[in-house]
Amino acid sequence: MTEFHLVSPASTGGSMRMAFPHAQVFCALDDYGLGPLGDESARDAFWRDIGGGYDDEYWKSTSDCFTPWRELHTALAQQPGCPVYIWHSGSGAEYVFLRMACYWLADVEHPLLAVSVPAHEEGLHSTAVWPPERLREFAANAVKISEVQRRTWAQEFAGISARAEMLRECDDIGCLHFRDLNVHDDLLLASCSDQWEIASAVVGAAMVRSNPRNALSDIFLSSRLQCLIDAGLLDVDGERTAMRKYRVRRRSGI
Repeated sequence: MTEFHLVSPASTGGSMRMAFPHAQVFCALDDYGLGPLGDESARDAFWRDIGGGYDDEYWKSTSDCFTPWRELHTALAQQPGCPVYIWHSGSGAEYVFLRMACYWLADVEHPLLAVSVPAHEEGLHSTAVWPPERLREFAANAVKISEVQRRTWAQEFAGISARAEMLRECDDIGCLHFRDLNVHDDLLLASCSDQWEIASAVVGAAMVRSNPRNALSDIFLSSRLQCLIDAGLLDVDGERTAMRKYRVRRRSGI
């Protein structure tokens, strides 16, 4: 009997397959700390919208956001009864991922197990930062999700997806908070000087300075950079088609 391992960050897939070479690894390839969760077309539109100005190739890589979940259902139907390990950390994105998995798998009869990943030594909360040997250690401490817990988390996800806020982050004690997308704009402004800098450098500086529990992605910060430019808070030089192609600086007096 095989086993399934479910992870959210795309960068986790390689390490997970090395750690569990005989298992099936499914990556959601998504960040569930951002965007609408209940409607696929709305989520697809959200990712297309925030991808403007991020990278020339971004549009070619977008796809239907819930496709991995449908593919998982098909694969599970061919392997009845095998265990499903759901990996999560203390970040808002993976808090939602655990509950979303229970929601999408509400009708399967496979046993579900939760694998909690601790913070990395740099403080990062993500399954993507651990090597294969540590992933095997974490899997050995997986906790079976009871039917009651599965239903509770599925219902919690339904409530989360009904909220209007598009940003979700966990605090230091693991409670989920709902925020507006502009909540980190001051961080981005503080990472930008009054001298011309390549946009990707400004985004990179903001990523380093963000809270490691809820690390901010470059695509999200790129989208907020576009909003700050449109609001007249930053000067821009160059074509805003990719972060490497234009420069920004703080407008005088801001």
